[in-house]
Formats: sequence, structure tokens, C-alpha cells
Amino acid sequence: MSGKLASSNDSPAINPMNKATNPTASGAKGDPDVILVTLVPEKKGLFLKHSEYEISSRNYKCSVARRYNDFVNLHNLLVTRFPYRMIPRLPPKQLMLDSLLEERRRGLQRWLKIVSRHPVIGAGSLLRNFLTDSSSDHQEHLRELFNSEPDEFSTLSEEVELPLEDQGRLASNREIMRTMLNAVTRLKKFVDQQVTRSVNQSKDMEDISSILKLLSSSDRVFSFDTFPDMTKGFHEVAKISEKSAMTLENAISERFNMLLDVLTAHSDLCDRVEKGIVAEHQRALTKMLTLNKQKMKGVIRGTAADNVAALHEKEVAQTGVVGTLGRRSAFSLQCVLQETSLAQEYLQALPSIVLAFCNEQNQSNSLSADTWREILNAEAKRLNQ
Repeated sequence: MSGKLASSNDSPAINPMNKATNPTASGAKGDPDVILVTLVPEKKGLFLKHSEYEISSRNYKCSVARRYNDFVNLHNLLVTRFPYRMIPRLPPKQLMLDSLLEERRRGLQRWLKIVSRHPVIGAGSLLRNFLTDSSSDHQEHLRELFNSEPDEFSTLSEEVELPLEDQGRLASNREIMRTMLNAVTRLKKFVDQQVTRSVNQSKDMEDISSILKLLSSSDRVFSFDTFPDMTKGFHEVAKISEKSAMTLENAISERFNMLLDVLTAHSDLCDRVEKGIVAEHQRALTKMLTLNKQKMKGVIRGTAADNVAALHEKEVAQTGVVGTLGRRSAFSLQCVLQETSLAQEYLQALPSIVLAFCNEQNQSNSLSADTWREILNAEAKRLNQ
């Protein structure tokens, strides 16, 4: 290549053959945890209510208030501005049930973190405006500033040479990433199942503790004081299981969710490119070849010169369309390769996530074993007295 994939002043020039910046090691400006999303619930009327989010950016040293629709507006603008980049899905706009508000807050925070760590999107003024603009009508202001902005390819210099399309490499990478997505989805499912088991165990142990506490008050039936110790022991096991469930859900499961958001965004990107620009380029190429065949048949059959000339003009025009679409298609495929490298960088965290799961299970099981041992030792001493 004789140049780099340079876009507008918003985006840094990035060589498409180089690996993307490690997203787990740096944010938009070098800090991996620059953004916090805090839920600020508000209620209006008897039935309708909405939630507001306070977004704090350590890099920009400011906080702004945003609604869910503000995130939707930003998402739409990003997809238009960066159609060949990984842009995660937003969490769904669910009914405002209290049990779902925290889940959506986490989803929005993950979304912002992924976007802000992207080496191209995170450095642009669109995201910066979202994180810093304190105007009363933020959505309209953002649209006024960026609705007319060209997409990333349109700002590419004509002098930049692009390598030939390699759809085979795209298909190969996509298959690999599909395998990764399926594997991480299954691992996340097992972690969620373990959370459920820990929660159920905590409830069961607490119920047993309550029953034994009730029995320990029946001194007219039992002449020994075994139940108070057991009551305490089962309660401790319940607390250990509860803490384990919280750790699994809030830390380990959340890290799996981050990987799933990225891998799903990669899958969506591949769909967008294959069904969009790549398919459009193929259709344009087919049309150009058809015009060429019609022109050649006209020449062979001695069709009127005006008709042949008209077909020739259409063929020339279509050749220009094919060239433009081919260049855009090549750019999009190079972006996909770049985004694949970025997704693979995120995947480097998978071993440490699984290890964190192992560590939590080990600690929880060890603490539970110690508690069971204390109960058994206490009863053994009692029996030997």
C-alpha cells in the first residue's frame, strides 16, 4: 500500500494491515475505565416514569445527564458515520421494571466502554460531544452537528491505494469468530447456571438455619444444645453462597457479557458488509457485464451505431459505478479485518476470566468446607464429653 486508510480529522489514520490497539490495555486516551454510568431514576405521574443516566468521564472531567433515547440517537449516528466498524447493540428498551433497570444500566455502561475504547470511534468528536455536551436539547444538537457528516470511506483520499478484495479471508475470519461467539455464549450460560445454583443453595441453607433455630427453642423436647451451633453454621454457609453468587454475577458474568457484546457486534458487522456493500458491488459488476454482452452482440449483429453507442455509454458509466463500489467494498473488507483483530484482542482476556471463575469457586468451596468442618468438630467434642 502507498498510503493509510485516512478518514476525516475526526479519525486517526490507521494502516488496515496493522493490529488494532489493545482495548483491554487502553481507552480512548490510555485509561481502560474512563466512563461510569449511574442510574438516576425519576418518576412522573402515577403510571409513567422514565430513567435518566449520569455519565461521568474521567478523561473529560465532566458529567452529563442522558436518557435512553440519547443513546439510540448516538448509536444511529455512529452506524451512519462508521458503517464498517464494530458498533455493539444497545440493551433493549424494556418496560421500566425496577428489576431490569440495573441490567440495562450495566448494558449501557458496557456499550459506552466498548465504543470509547475503539481506536477510531473513541477518538472522534461525535463521542466526545456525547460525553461533554450539557445543552438542554442534546439530541437535536448532536444531529445538527453530525447528520450531514460523510461516512468514513467518503473522507478517504483518492490517492490511497487499497488492496484487492479478499472475501475468502473474510469468510474464514468470520467462521473463526462464530466459533468464538458460540464458545463464549456456552461458557456464560454455565456461569449463569452456577449463579442460580448458588442463590438457591443460599436460600436452602438459610431455610434450614431458620428451622433449626425454631427447634432450638423447644427445650422441653430436646435436652441438648446442638441446634444453636448448627443454626449458626448453616447461616454462615448461606452467606458464603450468597456472596459467591454476587461475585459471579457482578464481576465474572459481566466480563463475559463484555466479550459477548464485542463478538456479537463483529457478527453484525460481517452481516452488514456482506448484505450491503459487497452484495451491491456484485450486482453492479453483473450489470456492467450484461451491458458489455449486449454491446458486443449489437456489434456482431450489426445493430444501429446509435444503439451500440448508447450501450457503450451505459457500460462506461456502469464501469465507473463498479469502480467506486469496488473501492468502497475493498475498504469495508479491510475494516472488517481490522475489527477482527480488535475483537481478538478482547478475547485475550478469556483465560483470565475463566481463571477468576475457578478462583471464586475455590474460595467459596474452601470457606464452606471450613464451616462444615467447624460444625462437625463442635459436635464431635460434644459427644466425647
